[in-house]
Amino acid sequence: MNKVMFNENVKDSLVKGVNLIGSAVESTFGPNANNVIIKHKGGIHITKDGATVATYVNSNDVAEQAAIDVIKEIAVKTAKDVGDGSTTSTILAKAIVNTFKDYEENPIELQRTLQESINEIIKYLEAHKKEISSLEDITKVATISANNDPKLGALIAEAFNKVGKYGVVNIGDSTQVEDSYEVTEGMQIESGYISPFFINTDNNTCELDNVYVFLSTDKLKDLKQIIPEADKAIKNKKSLLVIAPDIDTTIQRTLLLNKGSNLESCCIKSPNTGYYRDIINNDIKNILGEIMYCDKVIITKDTTTFIGCHSEKDNSDIIKEIESKILNGNLSEQEFQFHSKRLANYAGGICTIKVGGFSEVEIKEKKDRVEDAICATKAALEGGVLPGGGIALLKAYNNVGIPVPTCFKAPFETLVKNSGLQVAPIVTSDFWNGYDFKNNKHGDMYELGVIDPFLVVKTALENAVSAASLLLTNECLIIKMD
Repeated sequence: MNKVMFNENVKDSLVKGVNLIGSAVESTFGPNANNVIIKHKGGIHITKDGATVATYVNSNDVAEQAAIDVIKEIAVKTAKDVGDGSTTSTILAKAIVNTFKDYEENPIELQRTLQESINEIIKYLEAHKKEISSLEDITKVATISANNDPKLGALIAEAFNKVGKYGVVNIGDSTQVEDSYEVTEGMQIESGYISPFFINTDNNTCELDNVYVFLSTDKLKDLKQIIPEADKAIKNKKSLLVIAPDIDTTIQRTLLLNKGSNLESCCIKSPNTGYYRDIINNDIKNILGEIMYCDKVIITKDTTTFIGCHSEKDNSDIIKEIESKILNGNLSEQEFQFHSKRLANYAGGICTIKVGGFSEVEIKEKKDRVEDAICATKAALEGGVLPGGGIALLKAYNNVGIPVPTCFKAPFETLVKNSGLQVAPIVTSDFWNGYDFKNNKHGDMYELGVIDPFLVVKTALENAVSAASLLLTNECLIIKMD
């Protein structure tokens, strides 16, 4: 039996659900915000990460839960795409829903109004963003994204400075209380585990130590094709990573049956297709060396990172060839990105930020911040920066060529509320003039170091409008009853 709800009953419940998750998440926003304590079966988790808070918000009302799930999805998606902005996207979605909850006109007209608004806002922001490259600028972005922790910000900036714009920076555990980083030979490819059953960590990754890599250019259809490699790994007490265009489920099941016993393993599909696949396969062979071995492999849903490769091959000629292609200037944007990432794999290496602390709770909270800061810093290097503190959207609201709903000022207004200010600070018309809520002073936001990656703001805005539009144009909710 299914429960069907219509019209105002639906909208009221959806708005309540949005406000519930929105209020929880927005309490973490800004330098003066509070931590959220999450009690779950695994223990206590203290965090200021909006995406993490969002995942734990639930309601006993199934209609409210439907709205909560929609907002969760955009918060997690924003964080996954650009590493930061989950709180901003939630705040914006909440503001849009509350602004237009009583909208009586054609719902298609509402969607058009919102889409026109964000198109104009994004165009305005793109015209005013600044590109960054210096260590000082990278430090500013990393510090803000690590919840205004200057030590973590400086460490993350140094890591990116070591491996370059397209290099790989990831997170590991430290044996010390202090945080540090380590650069090793390695590479990253854009292909993740073929099945989530290979996951062997709490953060949804598969991590293998002392790994033999079996790379096949043909589809693997028969178990016999991997037996020699599996036997070699078992005999030498190593793990096994299998890479192929396709891998039969029988092979996957057999490897999974040995998980946790005599062979730790994972299967991934060969990245890219056609010409690009052949190039990446050769790169893997060149960087891993003749024995196809590395110290560690970290596999996520989307990527595989090889750490500690020990190839004895001199790849200097390949590096020069890639550099020549990039400098030649005749590449499409897709080709430029592809070869830039290849260059980072050959020349940049892998930088691992080792997170330390006095307790598991402290380390987990810090890892959340480091993960956000790594992704946000990468986004800033690729797409430029805007003034932070909600100023970019505030200036866009005041200066775009069409009337824009007040809901897009919500991030700035939330920072005012979380800072305990009775009156909102006054800012000038200059795009970079704003207010530093941490140090309570006006000034040039770029000089003050209060900046946000353009891609973070853009992604948060687009995802918020997408979710709010879906919720506002619903007049029927069907709930499957257990």
